[in-house]
Amino acid sequence: MSHRYQFVLFPDPLNACPWVGPALRPWLDQPVASSRNGNAGIPFFHGMSPAEARLAFDVQGLNFGDYTRIAIIRNPYAKMAQLYYRIAMTDPLWRMRDHVGIDIPRFGRWLRMTRPDGLGAGYRGSARWRRFGAWSAEHWCGPHVTHTVRADAAAEELTTVFDKIGISPAFGDRTVHEPTGQRLARLYDSESWALIRQRYRHDLLRYRMQDCQRPLRSLPVVDDTVIPYRSVA
Repeated sequence: MSHRYQFVLFPDPLNACPWVGPALRPWLDQPVASSRNGNAGIPFFHGMSPAEARLAFDVQGLNFGDYTRIAIIRNPYAKMAQLYYRIAMTDPLWRMRDHVGIDIPRFGRWLRMTRPDGLGAGYRGSARWRRFGAWSAEHWCGPHVTHTVRADAAAEELTTVFDKIGISPAFGDRTVHEPTGQRLARLYDSESWALIRQRYRHDLLRYRMQDCQRPLRSLPVVDDTVIPYRSVA
């Protein structure tokens, strides 16, 4: 966040572009706490939603509308797969079930139990990434964001936004080449495919996938170094 240059950037809740923050550091002038309860004297914290930021601005007597508000969004097919695998790696109950040989929820069943708003893929008290990670761009951004940037084209699209602000962060060549593969495609059946189309219509439109008929075999996947894949299906 920069008050001098009047911009706020909201990473996606799963932090698909961790290199953005360091590139912007020379222009950041607002301390941000590491978590919601990280520092009582700092009203802003990492992982804050745009709606929460707007409220914090109001409390501080700042005009949120004067700022350029940028949100990084994800392709929902890849995002929900990453969220599923991350929960499989971190949820104590899922890990215990896997350890004793009890099947964890299959992707389609798990997807039906999530929401694109509210508790998302979590529950009260669960990690913010788990709750907000399942939110659609429509609910995450709401009326609080002026620009959305696609994660897999973030360097190019952010450069365009910041050129208008008057700064030139050194993002470098950050093009994300998302290869095709079976790790992601195997998760989706016709029902889960349709559910993504229904819940994340605005996200798909932002990704210029208006027909929403992209073949399963060409769904993007992220490198295994980013998504901790397990032997689950």
